[in-house]
Amino acid sequence: MTGPKKGSRGRPPKGNTAQGRGGSTRPVQAERTGSGAARGVHPARRQPGERPFAPSPARSAPPKAKKSAPPELKRVELSPPAADTVFHDRDGEPLTFPDSALRRVAARLLSEKKKAWRYRAFPFPLFTEKGHEQSFFFDFYVYDNQDSVIRLILVVPFESREVWDRVGRFKRQYPMYRYELWTPEKLGELQGPRGRLGF
Repeated sequence: MTGPKKGSRGRPPKGNTAQGRGGSTRPVQAERTGSGAARGVHPARRQPGERPFAPSPARSAPPKAKKSAPPELKRVELSPPAADTVFHDRDGEPLTFPDSALRRVAARLLSEKKKAWRYRAFPFPLFTEKGHEQSFFFDFYVYDNQDSVIRLILVVPFESREVWDRVGRFKRQYPMYRYELWTPEKLGELQGPRGRLGF
């Protein structure tokens, strides 16, 4: 029985090793060519000096559409009265609403339903969270035959966070009053053949 060859440290020499000057061995590595991607190197892990990863050409952003103020009657065809139409409140006072087609529609609706109303009869003081006082008006105040307010109507072109913030504070501070928001959609329903005011 013969022992291992001298210098092999108990293992026979491997076929893929090369011997150096001092008798030491090292693995033989075949030379590889090509890019880092061909060598299995992730592009994000390239070393300095290597060819950088070419990004795809940037896409140009689409042109922004110009924002314009929404028309007051954009959603529903309400056929408002002429701008110089005169309405009379419960006291017989003449009123016109040349700057608001929605208020003209609301005033016509209340008059046709024979409701006693006043326009912005008085303000409601609202207190903010910081204790500041603000005056809040509804547009139409509807009365019964005893001159008591039975409904408050706020006419708005659309619902917004600011509107609901004020209405919410009003509801908390004046829970005894009933109110409604009249948007173009609501006015369209009320002036239809099945429209009912409910008061």
